[in-house]
Amino acid sequence: MKNKGKILAGILAIGMMTNNIMSLTTVYATDVQTQVTQENSAEEMGENTNLNGTDAEYENKDGQGTDTADDALEQQDQTENSWRYQNGEVIQKSQFYRSRAAEYPYAWQKVDGVYMNSAGEVIEGAVKKGIDVSEHQGKIDWEKVKADGIDYAIIRCGFGNNYTSQDDKQWLNNVSECERLGIPYGVYIYSYAKTTAAAKSEAEHVLRLVQGKSLAYPVYFDMEDDSTANLSEKLKGEIAQTFCDTITAAGYRVGIYANLHWWLNHLTSSVFDNSSWSKWVAQYNASCDFPESYDMWQCTSSGTVKGINGYVDVNFWMNGDSGNMNPDSGGNEPDNNPDDKPDSNPDDKPDSNPGTSQTAGATLVVRRGNEYHFKYSLSNGGADLIIRYGYANDEVLVGDWDGDGIDTLCVRRGNTYYFKNSLSSGPADKVVTYGRTGDVVLSGDWNGDGVDTLCVRRDNTYHIKNSLSGGVADKVVTYGRVNDSVLVGDWDANGTDTLCVRRGNTYYFKNSLSNGAADSTIPYGYATDSILVGDWNGNGMDTLCVRRDNEYHFKNSIQSGGADKIILYGRKDDVTYAGKWK
Repeated sequence: MKNKGKILAGILAIGMMTNNIMSLTTVYATDVQTQVTQENSAEEMGENTNLNGTDAEYENKDGQGTDTADDALEQQDQTENSWRYQNGEVIQKSQFYRSRAAEYPYAWQKVDGVYMNSAGEVIEGAVKKGIDVSEHQGKIDWEKVKADGIDYAIIRCGFGNNYTSQDDKQWLNNVSECERLGIPYGVYIYSYAKTTAAAKSEAEHVLRLVQGKSLAYPVYFDMEDDSTANLSEKLKGEIAQTFCDTITAAGYRVGIYANLHWWLNHLTSSVFDNSSWSKWVAQYNASCDFPESYDMWQCTSSGTVKGINGYVDVNFWMNGDSGNMNPDSGGNEPDNNPDDKPDSNPDDKPDSNPGTSQTAGATLVVRRGNEYHFKYSLSNGGADLIIRYGYANDEVLVGDWDGDGIDTLCVRRGNTYYFKNSLSSGPADKVVTYGRTGDVVLSGDWNGDGVDTLCVRRDNTYHIKNSLSGGVADKVVTYGRVNDSVLVGDWDANGTDTLCVRRGNTYYFKNSLSNGAADSTIPYGYATDSILVGDWNGNGMDTLCVRRDNEYHFKNSIQSGGADKIILYGRKDDVTYAGKWK
């Protein structure tokens, strides 16, 4: 997406060169009509010059009227006029790069495990490198892109109102290739909205195109066109609110894209303080000077990536805590000291059996909305790590998705799964579609390879998949009854997870993924107890934990009798998961 707003200057005033490292100063202009601006592109300043026509009429989904052909024609008649385009023609780069020190030869690349900027300095907080693309890049060779160190892509789906003639011509090819190759992606739409009705239509434009797609990054609203600059700040906020509310209501993360000047001078309505909206900031500079938290920085429009002819925008996902670059998830920045952090002595109850802290085995995490409070030991006290991930209403699975010995989270939405390979906020590392929306889903290491994968349960039949991929099950077994509660664990420490059926307070353990009778049966606890499963002492064998309110009774063997350890953690209404977090 190249239009980098009409105000923020892309001119870099070069004061001096010291030790062959360029000194960069971002220049701003004050006059709206004559200002020096950041890099712009055909996508942003006149997306419609090559339209072959428009849909005569689009009926709004809310049934409140139609957008007429005049609305489409107004957009169609716009021509690119920006710092990079003049009357629809590209300004040659030599005209706006008049004086510039030589860039660091490995600018925007990873060197010794860290990303470097154009001045040869480490980009603090950058964790992933991505690109944003549209039809202006032509047909992309995505296999070469992936091989060139690109971690993700933000793909333009279209521009303006919900007309098929305003779909991006490369949208389907770009998104299908990313899904085929497992490249995580998000989307953006270039906005011409001057009313909330137009914003609603643009949101519906996105939703029409992303239906059935597997987004791992947010849907971004690019609202910086010259034609909208003079709208009141209140109306800009209402337009953004309408778009974002429509996208969020459909179950997608949403965000706003703008250059630094727009963020500081145009997007000043209080609605932009919404912490659930991801912020994507464009500033072509050696660093980003946005004073608030943000998720993504677009650092240049002159990046080069194998598989793409010509230049492409380069972005970094910022997920490190370095000054103004704070970790968050789709714009949700966790508090450093949230008011609802688990108490060091919750409910003022004594530690029933404090024992000694240990990190060799599984421990607990409590979930409150989309905030997760991880504990690294089976002990009382506050959380050791707090992150945010996904939405408050997401279904969550826990597993070791990459075989590194550490459990992490997976968000499930329908039959799409968003796997995270680290205990951190930010976008998913892998997105997979499997099974049906109404399936009950379990996770476990079904073949002993060290990687947890999925199992779909339908009644008492289990469809087991041995890889994090779509397609048919690798194994199907029948066990127990349709209405049984089912647990997953490695009950005999052989490295493979199997099933356990629970009926009341009686547990039927199976040590192989096969039909037939249980291998062992024990009674434990009460029929009303909540149960967690984990390897609590690090001996390789999963056992049971009874939860009663915020009290956890751990058993280190598959047998009846009293608990081996009891601790207090969190609150009685917390959602709790077990895993090996460290």
